[in-house]
Amino acid sequence: MGLLPSNDPVILGVVGSTAGGFVGIGAFAAAYGLRIRALRPFGFRPVSPRWLMIATGVGLIGYGLNLIIQFTYQTWFGSSDPQSILHAAARGGPLPFLLSFLGGAIFTPFGEEILFRGVIANALNRYGAFAGVVLSSIIFGLAHGVSVILPVAIMAGLLSAMLFRATGSVWPSVVLHCVYNGANSIASAFGFAPMP
Repeated sequence: MGLLPSNDPVILGVVGSTAGGFVGIGAFAAAYGLRIRALRPFGFRPVSPRWLMIATGVGLIGYGLNLIIQFTYQTWFGSSDPQSILHAAARGGPLPFLLSFLGGAIFTPFGEEILFRGVIANALNRYGAFAGVVLSSIIFGLAHGVSVILPVAIMAGLLSAMLFRATGSVWPSVVLHCVYNGANSIASAFGFAPMP
């Protein structure tokens, strides 16, 4: 990101919306190569369409909770928008929107879920539900930075980790994350972002 023009928030947003996907897939590839060398133990398992529909609904509920958390945070603490570059990309025209949507609502959710659920939550699940769900969600939140995004990411992580624990599959978590991020991208493109 430091090599990109700092005065072009649209380019920064397109790249930033995709960066989590590369990081997640890279870290997953390292765990896969070092440890197991099979996908099934990381949660690459088929799941019923019912769970994918549940994940879609939970993703929409998560987006609603996101709005509540962000508005509450802003009321209590005031804040600038830590995701302003992502909003700029979503509003930057058809091509930047498409690229940021593909990166932020499809590629990044896949990369982050195979890392944070497939590797981290999966490893922590052997120590019980609290470790697998709560601790992995806190790690997920901290990876997103300490700002209004922290409680939002922890909330999204909790929803995703509960689905992963219930199904043993990363696919419901990926669907939830895609729906959640997609709703954020679409709302942003229409000029609705909770933060100023």
